[in-house]
Amino acid sequence: MKNDFDAKHLLDKWEAIGKKNRWIREAHDPAFDKYMLVRCATAAELEAGLKQGNWCLGQGFHFKNLCFINQIDGGDEWLTIKDDYAFESFTFSRIIERGEFKDYLQRLLNATKEQCINLEY
Repeated sequence: MKNDFDAKHLLDKWEAIGKKNRWIREAHDPAFDKYMLVRCATAAELEAGLKQGNWCLGQGFHFKNLCFINQIDGGDEWLTIKDDYAFESFTFSRIIERGEFKDYLQRLLNATKEQCINLEY
């Protein structure tokens, strides 16, 4: 699955959401900003980034209209944002280990805002 979505208009929103998060706003080495949000060209690239682990606090990846920002220094706890709202916090290592990442990603992409907010995706 390729990323044919231009998220430039969302980067400032994602940065603002990240800076409001009580854990992410504590990032200091480096301080969190939108330049820490790396665009992934494919779902496989996103999966590889999330799987790597040991990312600094505030490191993020985005794919289409989804953004994932690490909330734990060196950890695997990702604030999940779709469009202009945060709705979940994921630990991806188990999802990836079970081979469920692509299915999970597709469900997140297909879910409506109401489904995301109600965690029904």
